[in-house]
Amino acid sequence: MKKIELVNCKADADTIHYVVREDIGVDLLQNSTVDLFIKYHTDENVKFDLREIPQSILQLPLSLYLLPITYFCNVELVIPEMDKELYERLPKIYNTYSKIYGPFKDEWRGKLTINTIVDTPKISIAKYDRVVFFSGGVDACHASINYPGRRTLLVSIPDIEHAAKNSGPLREEKFSLIKNFSSVVKSDWLLISNNFNNTLFKDEDIQNFLGKQRELNSSAFVFDGWPGIKYLANMCSVAPIAYYFGINELIMGSSFEQIEDKLLLNYDGANPELTDTIGFANTHFGEQEGLMVRRSKKVANIIDWCNAHGVKTKLWACFCDGTTQCGFCGKCIRTQLNILCAGENPREWGFENFSEKKYTRYIKSYQYKENNPCWLWDNIETINDEKHYPYCDEVLHWLKSIGYKDYHRCSQEKANTKPTVLKRLTSFSRYPHYLKKIVTNLFGNNR
Repeated sequence: MKKIELVNCKADADTIHYVVREDIGVDLLQNSTVDLFIKYHTDENVKFDLREIPQSILQLPLSLYLLPITYFCNVELVIPEMDKELYERLPKIYNTYSKIYGPFKDEWRGKLTINTIVDTPKISIAKYDRVVFFSGGVDACHASINYPGRRTLLVSIPDIEHAAKNSGPLREEKFSLIKNFSSVVKSDWLLISNNFNNTLFKDEDIQNFLGKQRELNSSAFVFDGWPGIKYLANMCSVAPIAYYFGINELIMGSSFEQIEDKLLLNYDGANPELTDTIGFANTHFGEQEGLMVRRSKKVANIIDWCNAHGVKTKLWACFCDGTTQCGFCGKCIRTQLNILCAGENPREWGFENFSEKKYTRYIKSYQYKENNPCWLWDNIETINDEKHYPYCDEVLHWLKSIGYKDYHRCSQEKANTKPTVLKRLTSFSRYPHYLKKIVTNLFGNNR
């Protein structure tokens, strides 16, 4: 059986360096030998030295990230050391991933070889009680206001998103978001960067292999595929710091979805059943915060909490690579609608380009499209017929009168109707969009 092997793991004060190698002919990694890193960024309040952490913990993030390849490919994965608690959880982790993304077949499976299983010593004195994962989004902000204070460490890992960039305006904005929000909730902060998504696997080839040859077609695989399978492993980049500070609980905001009386648990890489399986050296994921709380209620809670404490924060929903949110992608529109339904101006909560006139025109022209109408239903259900809203009152009541089903149907029909050439030529307001598309197509692959 051919091998993928973690051949080196070395730490300096704030960075872990890894070397991974594959045998000739495996062809799953971007190069036969790959150099990887995890770097931890913080301020003087959070002092640590990674050189003091056992190898069984330093190797853990990359081990979890590599592990899923053995579910589908007949390769041997060799890991020098692994924490005993994590090792004992591996069968449950496999079975849960199989349930959500599979089912997987026994004949697909490779082999995991661990040279040494270590009963990692526990840290007796904890500096923090928990990690709360923070991205700037609604779910993360809601989790953070429910666990504020000095016993919480806010942790941002921008690289868990498959399309994340290691540099640029959005990366700098992520630094700014966690620094600013930490002052709002009076917690310490840590930002973690790594190059796993960008450097390790031939992701596109593996995605095609799983979809076409392994024929995975579960709702989770259709939704987020191979990147989603690696999602929680990338979140476990926090493991060395959690161990160093004796943290027992990892808290993430839930992305639970609900429509009418149908309760839908997110069948993707952040599924609560998956977080329940992961644990190491007396550290585990806690119940996802806000698991049964609707998104509109979360936004209202965040606004009420901030107003009560005399503070303001950005709610960051956008994936554009900039320091301001675009305002018109699906997540921007949805979050601004949440804010409007809470009676607030989106401009005061991170949407600097918000315009009542443009937003109203966009909504009324059925350009707001959601593939899953749960958020549309949620917001429309929130609108009170008897209430006057200080911002976008007319369009909110118009939405309520239309109802989520009719709005969803009309927006889907509009999205599926291709505009005529004449209409494209006369849509002067769309010229910047068209020009950007042309430039991206011409030069995007040469960057």
